Amino acid sequence: MSESAREQFLAGKRFLREDNIDKALRAFEKAYKEDKENAEYMSYFGMCKAVRGGEIGLGLELCTRAIKKEFFKAEFYRNLGKVYLAAGNKKGAIKVFLKGLKYDPQHEEMNRLLIELGFRNKPVIQGLDRSNPVNKFLGILFRRTLPKIFKKGK
Repeated sequence: MSESAREQFLAGKRFLREDNIDKALRAFEKAYKEDKENAEYMSYFGMCKAVRGGEIGLGLELCTRAIKKEFFKAEFYRNLGKVYLAAGNKKGAIKVFLKGLKYDPQHEEMNRLLIELGFRNKPVIQGLDRSNPVNKFLGILFRRTLPKIFKKGK
């Protein structure tokens, strides 16, 4: 792995955090061109190419290849989900984010994106409407209270 490619990649991540996607895209492209087999470079370059460059097909291809190489990295699913969002495929993005959360349930950005996309779990009692007070109460109980109880026991 080339040292300058790694430096470019780290610079790209810093630019992303600063919301400077143009500079991030250039840095990730340089890293990717130096090491086309690195899954991280592939995923981030693909995501930026789709989100900023509008090249959805290339983004899908690179992000999917990165996941095939290292399926256990939640950030790769986040990147692929962002490509789906750039393509206007909300359903696909939700599916990918949920898959990524299996590898990192606490991934803040994917959880935030799911909430922004309006993803909600099914009602506890599916025969009743979501707004039914019994469903509301059970939903709060199961999804907020019970996990906290089980975490205290660890």
